[in-house]
Amino acid sequence: MKKMIGLLFVFMLCLSNISFAQNVGQGNVEALENINQSLERIESAITSLTSQSEENVYNQKKAKAENEVVLKDIKLQIKDIVDAQEKISKDVYSQKIEIENLKNIVAMLQEKLAFVEKVKVREVEEKKEEEKATKNPTDLLLVGVSQDVKEQKITDDESFKLAMENFDKKDFTESAINFASNLKNFPEGNNFHKNLLYLGLSMQKLENKNGACTAFSKIINSNEQIENDVKDVATKEFNTLNCGVDKEEEKK
Repeated sequence: MKKMIGLLFVFMLCLSNISFAQNVGQGNVEALENINQSLERIESAITSLTSQSEENVYNQKKAKAENEVVLKDIKLQIKDIVDAQEKISKDVYSQKIEIENLKNIVAMLQEKLAFVEKVKVREVEEKKEEEKATKNPTDLLLVGVSQDVKEQKITDDESFKLAMENFDKKDFTESAINFASNLKNFPEGNNFHKNLLYLGLSMQKLENKNGACTAFSKIINSNEQIENDVKDVATKEFNTLNCGVDKEEEKK
């Protein structure tokens, strides 16, 4: 801009010289030549300024285009970074959900394990009670149906009938428990020896020879008045199992 103002100033000065030359009667030849040279310089300067201006415009457009390319690349990089952050956030969220699911699964498995352990402990205790009953059937603890029988305070006949139902259904483990409980609950009942007989028969079905022999021998060796059919069956099964032979061998 400063150059343009200077050139315009020179141009105005030249015009004033021309006017002055005309006023003095067209001046001399040297003055005209100087004026022409001045005009040529002005034209050259204007041409130079025009070219420089066009070059500046071109450079500005080129710089703008380059800046747009750089800006576009920066925007793409920013987008990639944002997408990566979103993906990481989603992955972290998914991992949190997976961790929570694993925690729930572990808690569920722990509950199942605790339940299984309780069942296992209960089964072990029941097995111990059964083993104890097979060794000494008359000392069987009151459990299962027999416990309900005691709480309901049913009669000797009713409890014997209930035990016989399990025996007839071939549920010999339950019937053994019932007959042994009856012996404990009704030691002076009318069905005492019947309970003892069927306890021995239940033990025999369970392949518990010692328990069966113990029950049969109590009937055979009893001094009390016992029905003939009860004593006969006990004696027959006692001999069938060779209970006496085993005892003699044990004494030896």
